[in-house]
Amino acid sequence: MALPLNKRDHDIFLSYAHSDRPFVEKLYRWLQESAGLQAWWDDRDLAAGAMLATDLQRAIERCRAVLLVASDESLARGWVLNEYNAAMDQRANFRGFRMVALRMGGARVDELMKGISWIDVPDGELSADIALAILRALHPSENQPNPATSRDVYVSASWQAQDNASATAVCRHLVRQGLRLVGDAPDQKGFGAGSRVERIMSSCGAFVAIIPFRGEPLATPGQAPYKYFLQEIAFAASLGLPSVVIADPRVGLADGDDRQWLRMETAAELVPAALQPALNDLWDVWQKPSRPHYVFCAMDLASEDTRLTGPVRQLIQLITSMPTVVGDEVHEGNPENVNAAVRHAVCDALLVIADLTDDNLNTCIEAGMALATGANLELLAAGAPRRPPFMLRERNMPTYANRIEQIGLIHKLSRPYRRRVINAEL
Repeated sequence: MALPLNKRDHDIFLSYAHSDRPFVEKLYRWLQESAGLQAWWDDRDLAAGAMLATDLQRAIERCRAVLLVASDESLARGWVLNEYNAAMDQRANFRGFRMVALRMGGARVDELMKGISWIDVPDGELSADIALAILRALHPSENQPNPATSRDVYVSASWQAQDNASATAVCRHLVRQGLRLVGDAPDQKGFGAGSRVERIMSSCGAFVAIIPFRGEPLATPGQAPYKYFLQEIAFAASLGLPSVVIADPRVGLADGDDRQWLRMETAAELVPAALQPALNDLWDVWQKPSRPHYVFCAMDLASEDTRLTGPVRQLIQLITSMPTVVGDEVHEGNPENVNAAVRHAVCDALLVIADLTDDNLNTCIEAGMALATGANLELLAAGAPRRPPFMLRERNMPTYANRIEQIGLIHKLSRPYRRRVINAEL
């Protein structure tokens, strides 16, 4: 049986014909080295003497996406068609599995890929626009509210297929109320003081827990199988978040009062009418977080990328599911307070991404403030590999040689800070 997506050890399976190997080799290097993605490539990962059909199927089941290089020759090869069918089967059975197709030249993909869009590679070369399109396809934005204006609710729930029916039903009901549902991503970096879950919860304005029945009638703090639910419920209470706790009727709190818990069978696929008012009220009782999460982009203000619609800022927002801010957008009403407002914006950001190309003075100062206050700081710069300015030398500063490498590097630096947005999975 295939593993759930979060337990798979590769991000992308590369499906192609060997006549396209020169392009695929460049694509593989960019995915691995620039973008920080783990790609499965038969040239590296398929053992000599392997049984192709069986082993390729197993390899796809170890990945979270398939990137199909569709040329006339690849579409004529039986194994590529088999890989496409295996990918579509994974897509049908695992929410979040991605199928991304690159059409090489004028390859005739219409008949095969009904209902699937593709990215055109007209001259067989990887360009910046194609690199952006690949990363956007791997981080879908459909069904995701705008993080700059959304009302975020942290959801504590099971995502195991055997006991998540009630959680799915509750989440669908909340999405219909216009809320953005946020959870933890399993491969995030630490967010500084406190656990990453606590930091994410503190950026939300309400909390919902859906506790399934897992064979044990008593939920005891610090003990399986309900300890993580109880930890998150306790932290939500410490933050004063408006909260709704829904538990299976067979689960009771071992050492406390659970009379405020609402009840819903684990296998229920619809929210009972008696629970709906409490969920509907979350929109009105939602409270603005004291420290909302966002990414401060410390970049040259003359750059195209600092515009709100700039491709790099849009990519960062798509990957992290957090809004982005740059210095000239920060105001406190009085023009004389702009400098203070920028300082506060840098220091309160969850993540600061600083491009130190040409050692721009303002960017270096913003990076230094982030470092001094303990904010998450990621550096990068154009040009040959070099060390960052003296006061920032405790941090790594990867460099990029061109726009394609820059786009990959932005992805690599941003990806560990993303949170799970459940709306996109429903």
